[in-house]
Amino acid sequence: MNIREDFMRPRSDRENAARRVAILDVAEALVLETHNQRFSINNVASRLGVSQSTIFLHFRNREELLTTLYTRVGKNFFETFLSRVHEGMSDKAFCEAFIDTAVEFPGFRLMRPMIMRVVEESLNQDYIHDAVKEIYLYRTAAADKVEELLKLEPGQGRRLVKSFVNLMCGAVQADIGKLLATEKLDEDVTDGVRSFDFRDAFLSGAELLMIGIRHS
Repeated sequence: MNIREDFMRPRSDRENAARRVAILDVAEALVLETHNQRFSINNVASRLGVSQSTIFLHFRNREELLTTLYTRVGKNFFETFLSRVHEGMSDKAFCEAFIDTAVEFPGFRLMRPMIMRVVEESLNQDYIHDAVKEIYLYRTAAADKVEELLKLEPGQGRRLVKSFVNLMCGAVQADIGKLLATEKLDEDVTDGVRSFDFRDAFLSGAELLMIGIRHS
């Protein structure tokens, strides 16, 4: 394989950072396209037009690449979500802001089960431990800000955000738009099918969670 000239061994920190970003961009695109089914260093390298050894100049292994990517995706998710939260917003608007951000950043939801497996298998590695800590800090910082803006009781913000992340990952995702538009279904059947819509499934549980946490 001919190695891309712009991916020769980096000569400066700036070049090194740019190459890492390029690798992460391709890795994220691959995760979104395959839903984690064919994610490997070899596939990332092939998509990028470099050798596997070039990837290993920047990431020690597949696990480090994945955890670094998940940290980046999580940071972008929580920063965007917080930009949409403001004082005085209704619980419904808050729930919608969360799930709409999740729709905008599908990598955060899709990667979480994969990352949990990586953590279980490699937690003793320093880079895994550091990544888990960094992700936790992003989440808790967002939760504390949510607590302040929504005027929740101490500790409720962290419980709320943690519960929302778990609910988001557990919500069933199904693309049913075409089915509902083309099939003649009874109203009861249509309502049943709609219950499997990812966004609606999340919202139906999220508002109940907020009520429960506010009154706990």
